Amino acid sequence: MRLLKFPENTNNSLDCADWMELAALVSPEGRCSIAAVERNLKRLSAYDASTTMQQNSKVESACGEILGEVKRRALAADSAYPFAVESTGILTRGDVRKFAPYVFCLCLSWFGWQQRRGNKTFPRRMFEDLSKYAAQAFVGGKALRFGAPRTELPKSFKEALTHLAVAIGEGQARHIQGQVNAQDDTLDLVAWRDFPDGAEGKLILLGQCASGANWESKKRELDQVAFFNDWFSDQPPSLNGGMRVGFFIPCRVAKKKWIPTTRRSGIIFDRCRIAYWSHNNPEFKNREGYCDWSRRTLAGLRQRGT
Repeated sequence: MRLLKFPENTNNSLDCADWMELAALVSPEGRCSIAAVERNLKRLSAYDASTTMQQNSKVESACGEILGEVKRRALAADSAYPFAVESTGILTRGDVRKFAPYVFCLCLSWFGWQQRRGNKTFPRRMFEDLSKYAAQAFVGGKALRFGAPRTELPKSFKEALTHLAVAIGEGQARHIQGQVNAQDDTLDLVAWRDFPDGAEGKLILLGQCASGANWESKKRELDQVAFFNDWFSDQPPSLNGGMRVGFFIPCRVAKKKWIPTTRRSGIIFDRCRIAYWSHNNPEFKNREGYCDWSRRTLAGLRQRGT
């Protein structure tokens, strides 16, 4: 059995809230108490104070912040949140398989992923597909995963650009000579909403996905103007006003980083927003595949007490 270790950075309320959620998932009772968090904070002497009274006060304050983060998640994910929040902790809301998007993102952000040779499960691609379903529901229209290796579009980057222009009904892909090694040029998904006339001028969402722990270093990789300048001879008219950029990550963003990240990255689709928008999307049909990956990732995991 592997031990679910309490976060090393005990001052990080996001990591501690993640630990609570994972502890509830692996608990036979399906719950985790704030008292368990408090015991871990005291055990690790996370708040080094000169007196026990000072330490207890700081631990109590930290527990309040962690429980506050859990409540914010419940608000953001709404019906897609797998846990009921109580004053004493959290409790799973019935069959957690019904909450495949949130649990998958939670496991992906905590445990990460490492592709093994011969393994036909690709968590990074799964995350991009899940993000596509969230983007599709958000705009209320259609969506395609553009990220390499492609499954919905031609594997060739040049051919994929042509198909993309036809699909969104705007712009003209540039005729490119020779070999191109761009793969996807940081564009992982596109979602758009047509008007009944199908004419140019619409809402288009370009998405970049960052499924790893290094997501903060990728906040400015996708530049929609540069992308269409480089690869389209006739730019989509919606580029001027109707086009937006979304940044899709399986983790949560600290409150103090939310506004700066939004300013730099565009619309943030964090774990809660992805779960909320993909949860009820009827196009998202492979829920069992996500449940299976999460179940295998959590297999054999235990923790000291809930």
